[in-house]
Amino acid sequence: MTGSNIGSYVAIYAAVVATSALLLNFKSWFDSGVKLRLGLMVDGMVIGGDPRHEEEDLVILTVTNRGDAPTMITKMVLFEMPWWERYRIGPRKIRPTKSYVIPNPQLKGYPPNVPSVLEPAKQWTGALRRREDIIPDLRTGKFYTGVCASHRDRPYLVRIPKKKMDTLPVGTKELGE
Repeated sequence: MTGSNIGSYVAIYAAVVATSALLLNFKSWFDSGVKLRLGLMVDGMVIGGDPRHEEEDLVILTVTNRGDAPTMITKMVLFEMPWWERYRIGPRKIRPTKSYVIPNPQLKGYPPNVPSVLEPAKQWTGALRRREDIIPDLRTGKFYTGVCASHRDRPYLVRIPKKKMDTLPVGTKELGE
């Protein structure tokens, strides 16, 4: 090997190492900050412990901070809107048909949890109680629930799924008949 060949190999090696370091910095930049993940139980129930605190027919929202920075959960919301409205961008943001704020999303027997600081690797739980007099059916597929956080202008939302049929359609036979 001549001196110029060794210099070429060293330059290629340095370029690969530098590019790898840059990509690693990009990855850590994208992974840093608050990363909220929402989980939903649509037919939630609280049992056990004190019978006074048992509840049925709840929509329970669990928010997990998978990031490396804390945030403040400021409120829990419920929106009625078409699915495409959720992805609206620009200065007008989302425009729900109806919007509701849940001022007391805690389960019975627990202290108020809004506003609440959500540290990294911690969970926040909120409950939405059904009100037939205001919303006859939450399970139409048009409702979204979520939380508003201090680090972001848009709420984090998750769709409340449509209710599956309790009975078989007319004319359907079960297997084995």
